[in-house]
Amino acid sequence: MQYRLLIVLLLFLAGCSSSAKGTGYPVPDVDIRLPVVTCADLDTSTGYHVTVDGTSAGDGSLENPWDLDTALRHPGVVLPGDTIWVHGGTYRGAWVAKLDGAEGQPVIVSAWPGDRVTLDNVGEDDPVLQIYHSWSVFRGLELTNSSPDRRSARPTGIWAGGDHISLQNLIVHDVGVGISGGQLTDDVQEGTFVELHGCLFYNNGWLDTDRGHGHHVYLTNRDSRMLLEENMFFSAYGFGIHEYSETDRNWVQGFDYIGNVWFLNGAPGKKLVDGCLVGHNGSHPVDAITLRENMGWAPNHSDRDTRLGWSAPENGSVSLEDNYLVGSTIFLDEWDSITMEGNTFIGAVEGVDPADHPDNTYSEGDPTENVVFIRPNRYEPGRAHIVVYNWEDLDSVNVDLSGVLEPGAPYIIRDAQNFFGGPIANGVYDGAEVTLMMNLLMPVTPVGEPDDIAWSTGNAFNVFVLISDPCDLGSL
Repeated sequence: MQYRLLIVLLLFLAGCSSSAKGTGYPVPDVDIRLPVVTCADLDTSTGYHVTVDGTSAGDGSLENPWDLDTALRHPGVVLPGDTIWVHGGTYRGAWVAKLDGAEGQPVIVSAWPGDRVTLDNVGEDDPVLQIYHSWSVFRGLELTNSSPDRRSARPTGIWAGGDHISLQNLIVHDVGVGISGGQLTDDVQEGTFVELHGCLFYNNGWLDTDRGHGHHVYLTNRDSRMLLEENMFFSAYGFGIHEYSETDRNWVQGFDYIGNVWFLNGAPGKKLVDGCLVGHNGSHPVDAITLRENMGWAPNHSDRDTRLGWSAPENGSVSLEDNYLVGSTIFLDEWDSITMEGNTFIGAVEGVDPADHPDNTYSEGDPTENVVFIRPNRYEPGRAHIVVYNWEDLDSVNVDLSGVLEPGAPYIIRDAQNFFGGPIANGVYDGAEVTLMMNLLMPVTPVGEPDDIAWSTGNAFNVFVLISDPCDLGSL
C-alpha cells in the first residue's frame, strides 16, 4: 500500500513540474488573427467621429464629433463591431482606452483614410496609450513623444493591459519603450492575446550614462498567445524585440513571430544589440516560440541579430522556419526541442550544431545576387512591406508588385526609415516592375538627438512601405 501511494505521489509531482517539459501553464493553440480586411469592410459612411476640436458634449457625428478621451472611454452608443474614426491632426496628452467589443465584433479605432493622426504625450509621464478591457482594434495611428531630451527616460508608447487587442499599421517612434504588457499582477496577466500587425517601430528609447535604454517591444506572456506579424523594428536605443523577464514574476512563452524585419537596433544607443531577443533570467523555461519568414540584417556578419534563450536552466520548444537572417544567431541554455528548416543564416550560428539541422543554408560570406521580399498586409488592401537585400550594390532595384496591386491602382512607396518624408516612388500601376532608388535615402534622426548615428544601412539594405487605394477611399 505504501509503495502504491509513493508511485501516485511521484506521478503527481511530475505532473506539477515547472520544467520545460511541463510548465503547468499550457499555451493555447489558437490563431488570434482577425479576418482579412477587404474593401467591403471599410465603410466610411458609418461609425463615429473624433477631431482635435471635438468635445465631450458631442454625439460622435461628423458635425458634432467627440474629443479623443471621450471616445476611448466607450460612450454608451458605441456597440461591438462599431468603428470610431479619428480625423487628422496632433492630439496632445495621454489616453486610456476602455472599449468593450465582442468576439468577432471588436470595436475599431481607426485613422480616417489618408489622414495623419498623431498622438503625442510630450510633457506626460503616462504612456501615450493605455489599453484595457477587451476586443479592440487600433489602426493607422501615429504614437510619439516630441520631447527633445534623449538623455532621460521617456514614457512608454503603448501599455497593452486588456484582452484580445489588435494593433494594426501603427507608427510608434521616439517614445521610451514602444509597447509593454503581459505582466502578472496578483497572479493575473494584464494583457492577453495581443496582436501587432504591419506596425513600424523606430527611434524609441534614450541614452543614459551606462547604455541605451528602451526596447521597441517588451512583452511577457504566460496565459495566452502573442502574435507579432509583418512589423518593422529598427533603430531602437535598446533592443528591437525584447521578450524577457528579469525574475520569476513573469513568463516568456507562446510567442509567434511571422514576417517581421529587424535591423540596427542599439544604433542610437551607441552599441548594436539584438534585433530579436526571447529569453528569461529566472528559472521559468522559455517555451512555445515560433519564428517564421522573418528577416534580419546587421552591418557585419558577426554583429548580433537573433538570440533565443538567456539564463533559464532549461527551455522548452523553439521553431525556426524560412527565416532570412544576416548577423549572428545565438541559442543560449538548453532546449528540449529546436526545429530549424528552410532558413538562411548569413553569419555565425552558435549554441547548436548546424550538422544536426541540415535543411538550412549556412553562409559566412555575402551572397552575390539580390534578394527581395514583398509582404502583403492583412488589414489594409493594397499595402505591403518591401525588404531589399542589395547584395549587388546597385543604385536602384526593380521590384514586381503584381502580387499586391492590380493594374490601374494608384500607389505610393515610402522609405520606412523616413516614413513621413516624401514618397520615393508613386504613380498608377501598369503591371511593369517599379524602380526603387537605393542610394539617395536618408533615415530620419531621433527627435532631439544631438549626436550622429554611427551606423546606417546605406545601399546594402533598405525597407519600404507600399500604400495603395484599391477601395477608392481617397487615402492617397
